Amino acid sequence: MSRVLITMPVAAAGLRRLEDAGHELDLVERPAPAEFRARLARADAVILRFQALSRQDIEAAGKLRFVARHGVGYDAVDVAALTERGIPLAITPGANAIGVAEHALALLLAVARRVIGHDAGVRAGQWQAALRGPMFELAGKTALIVGAGRIGRATAQRLRAFDMRVLAYDPFLPADAALPQGIEIRTDLAAALAEADVVSLHLPLTDATRGLIDPLALKRGAIVVNTARGGLLDPTRLLAALESGHLTGAGLDVFDPEPPGAADALLRRPEVVLSPHAASLTDASIERMATECATNIIDFFEGRPPRDSIVNLAGIAL
Repeated sequence: MSRVLITMPVAAAGLRRLEDAGHELDLVERPAPAEFRARLARADAVILRFQALSRQDIEAAGKLRFVARHGVGYDAVDVAALTERGIPLAITPGANAIGVAEHALALLLAVARRVIGHDAGVRAGQWQAALRGPMFELAGKTALIVGAGRIGRATAQRLRAFDMRVLAYDPFLPADAALPQGIEIRTDLAAALAEADVVSLHLPLTDATRGLIDPLALKRGAIVVNTARGGLLDPTRLLAALESGHLTGAGLDVFDPEPPGAADALLRRPEVVLSPHAASLTDASIERMATECATNIIDFFEGRPPRDSIVNLAGIAL
């Protein structure tokens, strides 16, 4: 069967599934670029977590037939170069939707209820000093989901449970798409941003979506949450919106670049809650991503291409 290169630990359930199907595993954690390329040259398939895959990597991988992304984002992969070689890139759609949606809510609540500042104040013995004005209540307010895929929809359903009105904008959504009951579709992004008290981002990063969201265009007093890709937000404009008091705060799990530099002014803003691109790293999500990666590889090499998971299906022959 195939030789599968894995460059970061994945859940044991996924490894067992590959081994049980007769695939040979080449496990190496965070290889240097030269070692990665050397191992990739001997691989029939590769599982990518945080590892980038450049055109140069792909050109050096003469045996490579399949790429499995452990997750849904693939902006660090040269998809055009894969397509030129006829190599499918498969993601794990839906595997991390619950984990990311829950994390988006965690960041939102931490910002809205000033959890970080309150915690620090109580620990420092500053009981009253920790109370800096009223907190932000979700019930009755309007949330905008930017990106209505699996993660966006899972987030929307959870916001509805907080008695919020939920809007959804997605430039990739088919005109006849149906969203879960109670979610209102919007086609004018500027108008939707001006209406929403909470904006949660769930789009992929592409040339078309980079810098799509101008934080200063949001409604005054709004909260923005980003668990998708850092490049969707203009960091300079976000900082200006926070410094001026235009926004109540922000919850950020993603940055551009990653990790953020020590001089990044957003790291020192008290109304910003940060996490290290960890939204999908729940116990259940990690296992689902690993097993879906394994299933995608097994299905491909057994002649059942996982068409629903392949992102460059239109450009390759299967």
